[in-house]
Amino acid sequence: MRTGPIRHMFIAAALVCLLPVLCCGAETVKLRHITTLYADEKGGELKNPAGVACNETSLLVADSGNGRLLRYALQGDVLKGGAEIKIPQLANPVRVQFGPKGELFVFDAKQRRIARLSSDGAFIGYLDPQGVPAPASYVPTGFKIDTEGRIYLLDIFSERVLILDQAGKYVAQIPFPKGYGFIVDLAVDAKGSILLMDSADATIFTAAKDAAVFTPLVKNLQEYMNFPGYITTDSRGIIYVVDQNGGAIVILGQDGSFLGRQLSMGRKNGLLYYPAQICLTGADSLFVADKDNSRVQLFEMVR
Repeated sequence: MRTGPIRHMFIAAALVCLLPVLCCGAETVKLRHITTLYADEKGGELKNPAGVACNETSLLVADSGNGRLLRYALQGDVLKGGAEIKIPQLANPVRVQFGPKGELFVFDAKQRRIARLSSDGAFIGYLDPQGVPAPASYVPTGFKIDTEGRIYLLDIFSERVLILDQAGKYVAQIPFPKGYGFIVDLAVDAKGSILLMDSADATIFTAAKDAAVFTPLVKNLQEYMNFPGYITTDSRGIIYVVDQNGGAIVILGQDGSFLGRQLSMGRKNGLLYYPAQICLTGADSLFVADKDNSRVQLFEMVR
């Protein structure tokens, strides 16, 4: 009996079936611990930092328990400084982000307001949305800024995402999806698509740029995470979700496919204890506000 050709056909078919798996596996990101920050430039200890923002040259930390911001210089994977920015307009900073022109945006959890600071930390004013249609009332719990400077507010009071221009003027709004559970955060990818993280059943919703509604991207991620608290993307569209209660980072493809779960809960370097915000640089560095360990950790993303 001639089995060679048939055997080759089966092997070829198997390889074709494996191609999607191999492709996805090739994009898996692993995190390698580089260093840990415990103090500012004067040796003052961090206390429950809940926010981090980074670019190629700077790291901004929301040192929430101390009611201040800290700014470090970043050169490759080396951090220097830790200058304090403490102003009366910020009582409990928890989320931070750099604007496209280097300005600082800070969400204050006590006031439920977003403060705008100059690049050197001087207070400019609070972000007060202008021209918002009914309902005019809003309560933000999170925000993101895209590369064009547009601001996206997570408004849990009126159950929507508000989109504003750089000056804070109303551009558009998208209502939360029907049947949502508990929306904890949002992200904006490089294409302008908005992602919503629903922690009730670990579902991610998405709305393409200029879309009017959210649709599910991926449902029921409970097997991969305990309680998602933060979501962001990198320049390739890879999605990173902070599993707050599980002390881990869950990584998903652009289509929501599971690519891996990195890190775990603990007190040692390289482990997390109720992490909050993360940020990524184009140089494959990932910072974590390791909140309940009162520190910030730097990881290298190994692809």
